[in-house]
Amino acid sequence: MGPRDRFSFIYIVTIQKLILMELWMASLGSGLRFSLGLATALCAAGEMKANAASTALSSGHRKALTHRAAGTSTSGRPPPAGATATLHPRRTSTKSHDSESVLVSVRRRVFKFTAQQHEANSATHLDQETLNQRHINTVMDLGRVVPNLTVQTEGGSTAPSFYLRGIGLQDYTQNNMSSVLTYFDGVPFPIASMSSGMMFDVESVAAEPGPVGFTHGLSDTGGEVRIESRAPTKKFHYGITEDLATRNRSKTVLYVSGPITSNLQYRIAAENMEGGAYRFNRDTGQKLGNANFGAIRGRLAWQPDEKTNIDLIANWSLDRSQATAGFVLQDFSTLSNAPRDTNIFATGWSLNPVFAKVIGISSKSVPSNNDVNWNITLKGNHDFGFAKLYGITSFAQQQRHEYIDRDALSFRSGDTYFVTSTNVFSQELRLEGRPLFNGRFHWLAGLYYNRIRANGSNWFDLSDYIGYIRDSTHDQPQENFSQYATIGYDITRKLKFAFSLTHQSDERQLENDAVKQYYYGTTAARCGGAESCWSANRFATHGALTNQFSGKVGLNYQATKNILAYASISRGVKPGGFTTNTTVSDIQIKPFKPEWVLAYEVGLKTEFFNHRLRLNGAMFYDDYHDKQMLGTIVIPGDPAADTSGATPGTYGSYVNIPHSKIWGTEFQLDANPVKGLTISQTFGYMRGKYTDYQQVNSAAVSAAFKQTGIYSPIYTSYNGADMGFPKLTLSGMASYDTNPIWKHYRLNFEVDYSYRTMQNSLQPRGTGVYVVPPYFLLGASVTFKPLNNRWFVTAYAQNLTDRRYIDVVGVAATTVLTGIAGPPRFVGGRFGFDF
Repeated sequence: MGPRDRFSFIYIVTIQKLILMELWMASLGSGLRFSLGLATALCAAGEMKANAASTALSSGHRKALTHRAAGTSTSGRPPPAGATATLHPRRTSTKSHDSESVLVSVRRRVFKFTAQQHEANSATHLDQETLNQRHINTVMDLGRVVPNLTVQTEGGSTAPSFYLRGIGLQDYTQNNMSSVLTYFDGVPFPIASMSSGMMFDVESVAAEPGPVGFTHGLSDTGGEVRIESRAPTKKFHYGITEDLATRNRSKTVLYVSGPITSNLQYRIAAENMEGGAYRFNRDTGQKLGNANFGAIRGRLAWQPDEKTNIDLIANWSLDRSQATAGFVLQDFSTLSNAPRDTNIFATGWSLNPVFAKVIGISSKSVPSNNDVNWNITLKGNHDFGFAKLYGITSFAQQQRHEYIDRDALSFRSGDTYFVTSTNVFSQELRLEGRPLFNGRFHWLAGLYYNRIRANGSNWFDLSDYIGYIRDSTHDQPQENFSQYATIGYDITRKLKFAFSLTHQSDERQLENDAVKQYYYGTTAARCGGAESCWSANRFATHGALTNQFSGKVGLNYQATKNILAYASISRGVKPGGFTTNTTVSDIQIKPFKPEWVLAYEVGLKTEFFNHRLRLNGAMFYDDYHDKQMLGTIVIPGDPAADTSGATPGTYGSYVNIPHSKIWGTEFQLDANPVKGLTISQTFGYMRGKYTDYQQVNSAAVSAAFKQTGIYSPIYTSYNGADMGFPKLTLSGMASYDTNPIWKHYRLNFEVDYSYRTMQNSLQPRGTGVYVVPPYFLLGASVTFKPLNNRWFVTAYAQNLTDRRYIDVVGVAATTVLTGIAGPPRFVGGRFGFDF
């Protein structure tokens, strides 16, 4: 072959293979088959023309062609990050074709959230696929997949309590700001229960620990959980997913999305959950715990011009599910004297007809919820050139009506009916500036405001215990105004510095706080001859003001494009508040102080082996001041005695713990060791100690009451005591996609687990019934789906080993300490369609 022929061969084959690579990378959807067909035809034509010359191609020319087709020049410059094409020449038999067959493959990133690998924080990110695989249906399920996160129900209610790296707040009445904020589509919800019912049609979830509020929203001490719903699409799509499992449990999610005009899109999504009861009345055998929940979301996205985006989001949900009931761990009363339940799914209730009439529900009611949540959010942004302006306006309202038997007995000593009405208006404006000084200086600044109006009524039926019905009511108006700013400077191309400052002013009042008691039957003697009567005790108005600064200083070093090291020191503040569960004394309603934390963190984010291994790690130390905690106060005396004052007993009241410290570490690993196999693992370890803490020993008080029938305060110093949260939390998943089956289908096998060590639920140095034992949960699934992912069919099992475990030990309601069991094994199937 002459020089001219050799040149022609090189030219033709090189151009054709470059075309093949470009068509492969650019093709999407149905265009993929067309592009590959066209590219193959072009290559076939070129190979026919150069058939004779192909055998004479030298190895040096083949090497050069391989480099060019793979995106690497002979000078050694690497290909663009994120994809590498590799050429595999293959010789075929000279008897058949005597030609060269070319195979091209593209190395794609297996792991998602690539941009977040360059952010200097230790947030955990979850996508929609992971949420579905791990059966994350509510915010309370997130504790199974996020390291050092605990999410638990408050006394069986719909209100979640978040504890991230040991920082959190137990708030049954939901009138105080959570130490870990929940954001939905960029809007912070200061009242945690208002985030319930929106975990469907979700795009992603991020859980970020430590002080926050420096670039958006509100300042806080423990961190935040950010939930983003799926946005409208510019092409028409629709789909439905159905999940059916044992115990008649079902979950249906559907959506439709598409364009209205060229610059206006919509999305409508809905969810329905039913069934799933596994608890039962120990006396009657009646099942309890069936879900009955429905929600709908609508989104509109409008692009009036190329520099402006507007997004309107509306959510509505109705929850009429049966309550999450507890079982008896220990009964301290000599009246009921109930034994500990040997079956953790056993519970009890017996609705008092008088109580039902007073609170206005049917006397045939079982413990259940009747909650309505709705919110509407308007988001927008506009690019002014020098900066981009973001705005978020939101209004949310919640109506809660929840009947819960908190003593888990037919004995009427802890039947509760919680009623609350809360609305939150919020407005945020944020300006993100264009980088200055050759792109080295970065800045943003923002303002956030909210106004909250809340009122609550907390009913207790104490008829079999002390002979009357009690109602505790309150109103709580509050306002928060925050300002924040963050600047960053690129000291070098790899070393970057950031400084943030936040000021928060939070003002709230506790008004119309009163306790009413309804006497009847055995206590009607107090009514002066009447069959029944009311008494009332009203308390003074109190106010609480938080006016403090928070800040953060950080350095991060991008050692290579796949290795980021960072360090930060931050100060976070959470406002103070009030105790409103059952007010019997002025001592309870005095405001508790703000808490604040000085947090130190170092971390590393890495990817290795051409993005087949991702390993992120962080170490932290928190210097924790004035921790807000639901403690105990004791009203001394005999509760059976005739008294016109506060009923003797133990009552919850928030206290500030002067000082404590928390330290620990976290790791997250993602691996793709072989084609089709992905492995994920999270590891969280932490310890915490109280260094200055004296408090009522509720276990000792309860034990003394059982012996004497008299309540007396007993105080204990907990200096040096462990803070009681789980020291070790583990979570992992392995998923394997098979090679294509019958050319068009694929099987996926998945196994996942979670593990957490012992938790002390109520107070330091607790033992026995005050401890949540460690537990290990295992799940598995197998999925059959086509290669285009238009539909799927999944068979799965949750809690595969049917492990019996306690999820939370609640606060003792009057005289009974209860626990709430985690769900048993569920076996089910899930199928869905996406078009």
